[in-house]
Amino acid sequence: MDEINQIQQLYEKYKSIRKVSKELGISRNTVKKYLESLTRVQEGNDVEILPLNRKVNQPKRVITDELISLVHSYLTDNQSKPRKQRLSGTEIHRIVQARGYQISYSSIRDIIHDWKDIHKHREVYILQDPPEGYRAEFDWGYVDLTLGNVIQKISLAIFTLNYSQYRFGRLYHNQTTFDVIQAHIDFFNEIKYVPKVIFYDNATTIYDLRTKKYNQRFLLCATHYQFTPNVCNPSSPHEKGSTEKSVSVVRKAAFSEKIRFNSLADANEHLKNCLIGINNQHVHRRTKVPTQLLLEEVPEMFPLPTLEFAHYELRTSTINKYNLIEIYKNFYSVPDTFCSKTILVKIFSDRIEMMDNDKSIAVHERKMGRGEYSLQTGHYIRTFGRKPGAIRHSKLLRSLDQDIQNLFEMYYIDHPKEFLIVLEIIRDSSPQAVVYALEVCKEHGLIVTPDLLKLLIFEPKSRMIETENWNISEIEVPEPDLQVFDKKIGARFT
Repeated sequence: MDEINQIQQLYEKYKSIRKVSKELGISRNTVKKYLESLTRVQEGNDVEILPLNRKVNQPKRVITDELISLVHSYLTDNQSKPRKQRLSGTEIHRIVQARGYQISYSSIRDIIHDWKDIHKHREVYILQDPPEGYRAEFDWGYVDLTLGNVIQKISLAIFTLNYSQYRFGRLYHNQTTFDVIQAHIDFFNEIKYVPKVIFYDNATTIYDLRTKKYNQRFLLCATHYQFTPNVCNPSSPHEKGSTEKSVSVVRKAAFSEKIRFNSLADANEHLKNCLIGINNQHVHRRTKVPTQLLLEEVPEMFPLPTLEFAHYELRTSTINKYNLIEIYKNFYSVPDTFCSKTILVKIFSDRIEMMDNDKSIAVHERKMGRGEYSLQTGHYIRTFGRKPGAIRHSKLLRSLDQDIQNLFEMYYIDHPKEFLIVLEIIRDSSPQAVVYALEVCKEHGLIVTPDLLKLLIFEPKSRMIETENWNISEIEVPEPDLQVFDKKIGARFT
């Protein structure tokens, strides 16, 4: 009766069977049936809402104690059998049905799950206490940062030395094998030593679970630095618990308050400063800070190899008609004095080097996006000398600073060939140096000429525009002898 009274009150409030049904969690047909019965009683057509002699017909339960005991007996017998000969849930269901029980597989599965919850063995972890310099751990994390004006998901590589709890971190655009190896090189170069064993999770860039083999390029790195890689078991993050926590610690300490940076290099510099603070703070159950404990570890580590690990990808790229090569969906300019149609390229984690035999002829900062261009002024001067009219709407000019574009529009738009001198200055110095010289000219109201740009860029003293700050030595000039002058003039006219 309490439920009927509640239905009546809610219906008077909402005037909606659907809302009453939703709030009480019962069928709309049930709500409708009770409301109609209540109406009939109020109108005098019925005497009672619920019949006194009402019988509830509940079907016979299929899951009986006898059935549960039978399934449990099969599960108990399974424990004494070899793993590959144990009865599965499907086979137990088939056997039970053959014995006359009409039951679904899902009911058998629920019985099995309940039994396993009670009888499964607890997983026991073994507390580890590795010696000094023996073990380090590596893991990846993600950080959401704004670089320039673009929100990006950046990969955070973390190393943790288990004994000292010294932490190292670097930001990378990707998590490829190339980036993994570069993270190792950066870590070893910072601590100046190499731990004996490094633990990893099951990253496919390091270890292939299907073939049970390490990545060949990664093995070359491990062999070069003499450390032993060790991969954790699947779904066992506790085997590498230090870095799992280190990722969270470093991420919160470095990037909770500040997430905007001009570039990835600026973000890495900020991360380095934060790690200095982290590594100089006390950690749990240690009397010394990590930087002090690291000094105790290094005598037990391997020294750095004499030779640096040659970490780059070597490939031959075709130069297109715009004097560009494509590397991972980005484009890089080639010196237009290079005659061949293909060029040998070294791809590093942070730069692209173009080679002519064994000589490096061009270096670009590596682009990490898609469809980006890296154009260097010096790579097109020879071509612009033959096609000066192409300067005006060239992608190269549009890639330069706005002040340089304004300089072209103001002085050289009708004489583009004369702008080649400015491009040569940019090639011999840098776009930033030319922009600085233009700012100096604007500040002091000077007319911009190529000679003035050269003076301001290549002569440091010339940047001191105020002449009173220059030290000018006094030069003594003797009085002229006019008689000598008269003799020379007279000799000319005789």
